[in-house]
Amino acid sequence: MNREILDEAIDTVFSYTGSITDWIVIKKELLKTLTSADRMYFSTRDPVTKAQRLNDFEKIVIERWQQKTGIRLILKNHEE
Repeated sequence: MNREILDEAIDTVFSYTGSITDWIVIKKELLKTLTSADRMYFSTRDPVTKAQRLNDFEKIVIERWQQKTGIRLILKNHEE
């Protein structure tokens, strides 16, 4: 994904989510702002356990979010 598109999506979502730290909430909002081609980089839930797993791209998004907003996003019940 183009970094400029990602930064624009982060700015848009941050403008109305404020200090939310829950990764799943932010991920859902980011997915709403992106095209289907850009959404393909995000992970999906495990079909059996329904557990969320961070992929490398999402780790980059979380790091970029923190750089731009100063807020660290957290995936609750996540094991690395």
